[in-house]
Amino acid sequence: MIHIPLVEIIAYFLGFIRAIAFLFACPPFTTTGIPFQAKVAIASGLSLAALPGIDHEYLITSTPDLVGALTLQAVLGFLIGFVVQLFIGAIQSAGAIIDQFSGLNLPPSIDPLSLDQTPLISKTYEWVTTILFFSTGAYVLVFQGFEKSFSIFGATLSLSYFTNASSLLVSDMIRFFAASVEIAAPLVAVVFAAQVLLGLLSKSAPQANIYALGFPLQLLVVIFTLSLAILALPNDVISLTQKVASQLFGGGA
Repeated sequence: MIHIPLVEIIAYFLGFIRAIAFLFACPPFTTTGIPFQAKVAIASGLSLAALPGIDHEYLITSTPDLVGALTLQAVLGFLIGFVVQLFIGAIQSAGAIIDQFSGLNLPPSIDPLSLDQTPLISKTYEWVTTILFFSTGAYVLVFQGFEKSFSIFGATLSLSYFTNASSLLVSDMIRFFAASVEIAAPLVAVVFAAQVLLGLLSKSAPQANIYALGFPLQLLVVIFTLSLAILALPNDVISLTQKVASQLFGGGA
């Protein structure tokens, strides 16, 4: 007969709640393409792997304490996943910026998973990022950072933790917009230059039908530049993932 101490069971479920909340906020596990059963299985594995790092020195004996601890773990898991979402989502946001300047957002496109109308390049960047997230091993850094979070954020927190978390979220929002603009800037600059050249051409040759020639020419420029810009996405995914791990969990490494 296997005897498992009650404190171990409580610690496991505290870790499981944080893990499941983390997966529901961390890309690409937020998509409906990953079944709920798979998320539960991954969360169970993460909780089991993090069990040695969870504080075992206390035993929750009352229902209010247990509910409070579970709620705290859910909030922490969601916040950690949200920070990862900010960095990884910067690539998708860069695709949305490119959509606004390229003109490819004019024809409607339907996401087969969510059945929503989505911008073309933004969705393409999201799919490529999801593939690179697993193929480059970025998910290993994210999971390692999540395991280290138990040594930094335990089952009980002081007010200073929330103060630091608020300042951290503000700085992460700034980094999010900066990363989005940085990734989209080269392609947006090329599209803007093409539009300026077309404008100069319309002034120098008014008899030419710039409206008929400009749109397909701009699309060709966007597609050609996009085929070059997408080659830099693996480095972007790895760099952003390393920023997440260093900023969130560098102190606990």
